Amino acid sequence: MKFEYQDQGAVASLTITSTAFEFRKHNRAVDAALLSTSWLNAERKGFLFMKSVLSGRTPEVMRAYKVVVRETSR
Repeated sequence: MKFEYQDQGAVASLTITSTAFEFRKHNRAVDAALLSTSWLNAERKGFLFMKSVLSGRTPEVMRAYKVVVRETSR
């Protein structure tokens, strides 16, 4: 599972990429990030190689990044 944080000033995005073997872990991390923040947009793509893009205001995306890192370390 890979994370990529991109900051474009007032708006940021977090890309989470994983394989189908990490399906549950990927969904758990994305769901936890969406539940911990209030103003994020999410896009999910792929089946064998899953890719989720969370975008929104920079503080919200940073909070989501911290939650995703914490969830994947479990």
